[in-house]
Amino acid sequence: MTELHDFIVHRKLAYQPFIFSDELETGEGLNFMSRGSGGNLHWKDADPRVRDLVTSDPAALRRENAVLRAIYDDFVAKIALTVGTAGLSFAEFGCNTGYFLHVLALRGASRCIGYDFTNNSRLFAWFNGVLGTRCEFHFAEWDSLRHRPRYARMPRVDVTLSAAVTCHLPDPLHHLTYLCERASKAVFFWCPVTDHEGLSISYGPPARYPNALDWPLGFDNDVRISIPLLRLTLAQCGFEDIREIQPPEDLPDRWRNWHRSHRGYVALRTSQPKTSYSGGQAQRMPPGDVRLRRYIAEFLRVLGVKRWG
Repeated sequence: MTELHDFIVHRKLAYQPFIFSDELETGEGLNFMSRGSGGNLHWKDADPRVRDLVTSDPAALRRENAVLRAIYDDFVAKIALTVGTAGLSFAEFGCNTGYFLHVLALRGASRCIGYDFTNNSRLFAWFNGVLGTRCEFHFAEWDSLRHRPRYARMPRVDVTLSAAVTCHLPDPLHHLTYLCERASKAVFFWCPVTDHEGLSISYGPPARYPNALDWPLGFDNDVRISIPLLRLTLAQCGFEDIREIQPPEDLPDRWRNWHRSHRGYVALRTSQPKTSYSGGQAQRMPPGDVRLRRYIAEFLRVLGVKRWG
């Protein structure tokens, strides 16, 4: 358990709901229900360095994490029911510790690739050793200035996943479109939404987190897409067969309200339309004289002429 304890002490494990023993459990379920005040760690003899994470109510933490796990497992079950898992490749952006990917791998996925800005490569290796899986981790960050990943490239896979990522991005439509471009068969998206009937994006206060980016990229929390805009984006990217994920039937009311504030979809590819990521029009054609001057300038630059005209 020494390596596992080291992961917890270095705060690599806290958010996703894992049970390691009767005396050690992690997960954000209680915080979701208590607005961040319940703790996300039950550790009987906790290391003093993580005392701030330890819950004062282990029974409540176990109860709420059990519901969160049921929701997560329901996501995977509905992906499997809609698309399948055996022999398919999956890639998730913002994978955290890889909960979904490890479950997909245990269900027979041929390749599971995770991307996150927290370097969880050692943690992935540990889970692979314990579970007998071969999930891959790549350090990456979504670049909201250039609208694509930084530090890693995502290959084309059968299914891409993004869960609670767009709420941290000032450019959520670019993120969704990019992941749609990388998916051959289907996409899974889960994100907070607005109830606006039109095509809109709403933003929470910027720079909530200490490492927030500068304006206008600093919207790092509570970015919400309207449901019509979310569905339109999927359809425009060639995923018009859109299956909404309904909450589990036995979901407690307190969690049902939380579930209703999000939308989850498994969308199947139905066409291959061009987008700006796949060679579609990304800029307008300038007038002919402007194009000619640009070509001449480039030609002279190649010849080493710095000024002309």
